[in-house]
Amino acid sequence: MGYAARTLVEAIAGPAAIVNPDGQVLVANERWARPDGDTGTYPPEGAGLADAPGGCPAHAGLLSAVRRMTPAAGPAVLPCRCDAAASATVRISHLESDCGAHRRLVSVEHRATAAGAAGGPDQAEQAKSQFLALLGHEIRTPVTTVVATVDLLRAQPLPQPVREVVDSVHRGVHGLKALIDDLLDLARLETGTLEIQQVPVSLRPVLEGVLEPLQQHSRRKGILLLAAPAPDLPPVVLGDPDRLRQVLSGLVGNAVKFTERGEVVVTAERDGDDGYVITVSDTGPGISDADRERIFTPFVQADSSAARRHEGAGLGLALVARLVDRMDGTIDLRTAPGEGSQFRIRLPLHHAPDQPVRSDPPPLTRRRVAVVAPSPRSTLALSWLLTSSGATPVPADLDKVLRHLPDVDTVLWCDDAHDPEAVRRADSVIEVLGPQGRALMISTTDPRTGIVRRPGVLTAPLVLSRLVSALNLERTGVRGAPVTVPPFGSGRVLLAEDNDVNRTVFQRMIKLLGVECDGVADGAAAVDAVLGDGRYDVVLMDVQMPGTDGLEATRRIRAAGNTTPILALTATALQGDRERCFASGMDGHLNKPITLPELREALVPYLAEPEPEEPEEPPAEALDLSRLLDLEEQLDDRALVVTTVHTFLDQLDGRRAALTTALRAQDRDTLRATAHTLKSSSALLGADPLAEACALVEKAAHAETAEPELTALVGQVERAMAGAVRVLAGYLAQNGGSDDAGQR
Repeated sequence: MGYAARTLVEAIAGPAAIVNPDGQVLVANERWARPDGDTGTYPPEGAGLADAPGGCPAHAGLLSAVRRMTPAAGPAVLPCRCDAAASATVRISHLESDCGAHRRLVSVEHRATAAGAAGGPDQAEQAKSQFLALLGHEIRTPVTTVVATVDLLRAQPLPQPVREVVDSVHRGVHGLKALIDDLLDLARLETGTLEIQQVPVSLRPVLEGVLEPLQQHSRRKGILLLAAPAPDLPPVVLGDPDRLRQVLSGLVGNAVKFTERGEVVVTAERDGDDGYVITVSDTGPGISDADRERIFTPFVQADSSAARRHEGAGLGLALVARLVDRMDGTIDLRTAPGEGSQFRIRLPLHHAPDQPVRSDPPPLTRRRVAVVAPSPRSTLALSWLLTSSGATPVPADLDKVLRHLPDVDTVLWCDDAHDPEAVRRADSVIEVLGPQGRALMISTTDPRTGIVRRPGVLTAPLVLSRLVSALNLERTGVRGAPVTVPPFGSGRVLLAEDNDVNRTVFQRMIKLLGVECDGVADGAAAVDAVLGDGRYDVVLMDVQMPGTDGLEATRRIRAAGNTTPILALTATALQGDRERCFASGMDGHLNKPITLPELREALVPYLAEPEPEEPEEPPAEALDLSRLLDLEEQLDDRALVVTTVHTFLDQLDGRRAALTTALRAQDRDTLRATAHTLKSSSALLGADPLAEACALVEKAAHAETAEPELTALVGQVERAMAGAVRVLAGYLAQNGGSDDAGQR
């Protein structure tokens, strides 16, 4: 058995052991071994339980009870009479496992122990919760490797098909990470050990951040996904941003999962002077009265049959309800079968002090915008977004707008870029508005593969900054670009990590940040490295390592008077972990798995930022990326431009070889024709230095220039090719895997 199982039995106050269904003792705590050497009643690890005859009913039937227990059965409690002076019971609890045979936890509980814990949770239940948290450690270790490796891949220039695979793995592994976190938080909530912060929370970024990861799922279904706080709601309130994000992720993710068509809308508004309400509404199937209560029970789904259409652990809503209660809030469900669902969360409204007052005018002042949306909820959300930016929303019906344009300068409507009728509607809106008006369509599906090419097209989920930029005819950038982080100026890090794979991946992540990194496999080696000749800016210390663990290593380093900053790396999430790390002398605490941006943020206080560089003239091989962006704008199809760049790069080696062959054979006609073709395609993509070098070769080949000069000109082409490849590869890294290539 592993570290988690041994820690579980050691956490129990009385004798305890984990046994298999046949009664073999797999792991036992120190209290299991009797001082009198009674190995018949309390067999050592590796030995088997036996029904011990005698006056103790618990041990007389212990093996039989272990063998009879099924996964569905509750704990078996047997009265123990081994000690006439003390009343005790033997409890046999089932331990669930998806990775092999199920186990049983056998523990001896004395009444004195139970009395001392009066008012608290049952000892066995506490042990189960701790076991769940420790099991998280065993799961987090391999997940840490995958998260770090995927982050490294996403930081590299990759071909578009490869990047799409890597992005899919990234989404999947973060879904697994979220499930682990939910399990651990549920354990903390059950035992009352989850703490809630009270810090300033910016509501709009939280709402928009919850929607962003769901964009691909919602667009596949054609769901309109929106989020907006009311304009009069304070932009910053006091609360716990991580828990609020967790609650909303559970509700919105659940809504998108079960909604096949229509919309999912998230709003936040005041509810009197002392509270605010966040509403998550959907047009899904609704929930029956019989399922209203049970959906808030852990590990339960409304449809739990083998033929259910939606997978899941049944944790989301159970965790949401408990978190809301822990934040002193309430949750209300309004639903009916076939009519969708509406979850309303009411939380206390506490104003964050000393917030700056905005003095600059809103960016859309004096704009009047006709808002055409499929329902009152989505109309309200879009109207709130526009009002927050200074515009005046005018709710409207598209058919009426086309017959008689109201007093507006802009029409904003929701549609499907894949619908042939959407092309007709877009043309009609543009015609009604005239040359001075502005038409903007919000597509519920991916515009890259759609057929609407005008007007401007935004993709749901819609965020305020993109809406404002689109209405002001500004570029909105690329959403879903790969992870990139700026390197540090210098630094040296010691990494203590016993897992070989994790150590290798972490070292590569640290080196990607421009920092030297030495790796050691245990705490003793870390002590020797820190106290030896090496000088480190910071130490990343795994807490759980064989022999000398991270806590003991830190204590030895501090005892020697060394003050090098030490940050804990841990995959466990038990109550008191952080406190134990800080008590040993550590300066910080990082939970695995760790992403590249999280790692950099943790190292910022200890490593030097790069010196600001003096502005330089762009190198000769630079490429004008604005040409590509203009091409995207003209075609309104970023995917097509990305494909064109891929084709250009794929053909480049062949054209280089053709130039070299023609030069060697003094075939000036082929040389001139090849240079001309390469010049045209380079100019199209903004590779002006390459296009200019090709133009010189084309001209020289036509003018019968001497061979040495012609060779030098072809050499310039090859150097310009190398520069163009570097810049175009960077462009593909930013755009090739974008999930939102159709947004403007």
